[in-house]
Amino acid sequence: MSSAKKKSILVTCPQCDAVLLTKDSNRHQDFCGKSAEESEISCARNGVLRGFNVAIDKAESFLPPDAVGWEKEHSILINQQTMETLGLLARQPVRIRYSDDVFIGIVWPCKEVALLKISILSTRIPRERMITMETLNSIDTVTSLGITVESTLRVTVALKGFLEAYLSHSYLEYGLPVVLKYLGQIVKVIPEEPIEQRIGRMGLDAKSRPTVISTSVDFRIQILNSGTSSETTSSESPKPQITDLSNIGGAFGAKRILTDYVITPVLHRHEPPCSVLIWGLPGSGKTLLLQELSRVLSGNVTYIGSCDELVELGGDVTGQVVIVDLNEVEKENSKVNHALGKLLAEEKTCVILCVRSSESLDLGFRVRFPVEAEITVPTQEERLEILSKISANFNNFPPENHLEIARHTHGFTGGDLCSLLKASRFARGDTPLDRVNDAKKRIRPTGIRQFILEVPNVSWQDIGGNEELKLEIQQAVIWPQKHPEAFERFGIDPPAGILLYGPPGCSKTLIARALANEAKMNFLAVKGPELFSKWVGDSEKAIRDLFSRARQVAPTIVFFDEIDAVGSSRGSEKSSGVSDRVLAQLLTELDGLEKSSRVVLLAATNRPDQLDSALLRPGRLDRAIYVGLPCEVTRRAILEMRTRKMKFEDPTSTIQKLVEKTSGYSGAELVAVCRTAAMFAMRESIEASVVQWKHFEEALVAVVSRTEAYLLEIYEDFKAGRTSNA
Repeated sequence: MSSAKKKSILVTCPQCDAVLLTKDSNRHQDFCGKSAEESEISCARNGVLRGFNVAIDKAESFLPPDAVGWEKEHSILINQQTMETLGLLARQPVRIRYSDDVFIGIVWPCKEVALLKISILSTRIPRERMITMETLNSIDTVTSLGITVESTLRVTVALKGFLEAYLSHSYLEYGLPVVLKYLGQIVKVIPEEPIEQRIGRMGLDAKSRPTVISTSVDFRIQILNSGTSSETTSSESPKPQITDLSNIGGAFGAKRILTDYVITPVLHRHEPPCSVLIWGLPGSGKTLLLQELSRVLSGNVTYIGSCDELVELGGDVTGQVVIVDLNEVEKENSKVNHALGKLLAEEKTCVILCVRSSESLDLGFRVRFPVEAEITVPTQEERLEILSKISANFNNFPPENHLEIARHTHGFTGGDLCSLLKASRFARGDTPLDRVNDAKKRIRPTGIRQFILEVPNVSWQDIGGNEELKLEIQQAVIWPQKHPEAFERFGIDPPAGILLYGPPGCSKTLIARALANEAKMNFLAVKGPELFSKWVGDSEKAIRDLFSRARQVAPTIVFFDEIDAVGSSRGSEKSSGVSDRVLAQLLTELDGLEKSSRVVLLAATNRPDQLDSALLRPGRLDRAIYVGLPCEVTRRAILEMRTRKMKFEDPTSTIQKLVEKTSGYSGAELVAVCRTAAMFAMRESIEASVVQWKHFEEALVAVVSRTEAYLLEIYEDFKAGRTSNA
């Protein structure tokens, strides 16, 4: 045993008889003689303990195996030596005080709890906080008890029987609420003191009468009210009964299914409802929708909000409709699967199961649901309705801006929109709309956070020259989004995919980023080699997930950089079994990009001759755009842009000579020439402010064109539709 542990023993103060730790002896002098409640260090005195409420691992394992109901929820673990100091025995009641909160519990010995500390299993009292615990000795046992029940549930015979079983053999204080869960709903029980005792407490002997009582095993309760909080307050006007899901914004499809298959049969036709499986992305409003459904159906529903609650009920529920709101049903969790299977086996019970992904649900469970409803990423109309519902919580967000925000939040779920409005409170801007736009730069849609590329603020002006190329790309991508009526007027479909090909360093990737910024579309970027996995099937699944998310958050640009790593010709030396399967999956997804999906595939490659011909047919990569070496006009534009902050002896002559001497240079190589020349100038003098022509001559020697002639021949052959022999 370490010396530190040897010092952790209890000592008794000779002046005030307080029991404390030896290490706190000096600090105790400031509180000596005062009550234990006033002490800032752990101590025990006159049956009162002042100490920390701590958490320990697997706390329930230290309870008796038959601890259930109130006994389990109100157990307190304490060191055996501390119990002896306070004169406590196992299962003896105590009162906990923290601030204005009072908690009645029973103690159990536990060697894992440190001296003069306790561990309360209930989360009602905060952890790592100093609390006061006092022993209770004078306890009256009652065989009947009047209670007030506050809950959204109706008071039924089943609820009354549950409360009697839960409160059996418990310790209660008159007027102190006991909060518990029944069928997934919060129930607050308030023990009421009999009128004769209340009158007696007004006498002189009021202090001698205990306020804590003990219930016998076979005691009975009498419910003094109707059981709903709205009926207990007669001074308040009753709230109107909710009969539909109109208070929830968006989720048009899911709300219609729940109305047709659940609400209408239960409330209007009095027929058995139909079980429904609901799934969707986090933040799409699944739990909010189910909570509203629970309020609409009122006493006809049981709400289960976690796997633990499902296991605890064991599939034994009452009510016509059971709502099971789980993130995921793990196949390895046998207890959850058994309880869910037992629940679904009841033919007369309507089960509303909510999970994140229907694919993760075992097929044996999924076939039990005749109807499935996906809460998809909101459309513009759904986003507009969501904003109208949530904007009441944001007084600084005027309704006239709702439509503008809904138009430019593609892929945002309801949770994302709430986060956007919250963040806009602290964003920069002169108007609410400016602040929302500033906050939007930092908030990404939930559905594509694992795919999204942090697109820099790149615009067409940042790309020198290539005006015809920019116009061609705008016509292929931006026009179908801004002018769909023009395409409908001519009866043509917009391109499903665009291939950018050309020598390395000619701004293909930069063009893709600028396009994403200018088009105001969601942008999913992936490099070909990232998709390959050593596990069989994972690469194909990555392609499926990518396009599935793209369709969810449309309009979307899916950018494949180095697509030749994925789309190489099948059967060639470069291809393999894995790459062939990935290409087949990619071709299948491209065939599924209907014109209504608003998903555009943008691909870039340096070797178009190595792409599979099936990938290049119309309907997949419709347009092949050559991004070649910059011409004289483009080179001038690039050089002027990159030397904007440089000073020359003769700017006009310098730029002209550079344009003449950089024929065959790519855009990246032109940028390298300018950067290298500036470095040579600084090498001569770190204080230099002018870049001389000799520095550019040295840079032209250091940076040479590396675009090989056979590549240019390949591009010419590909453009003409000829097969290259290179």
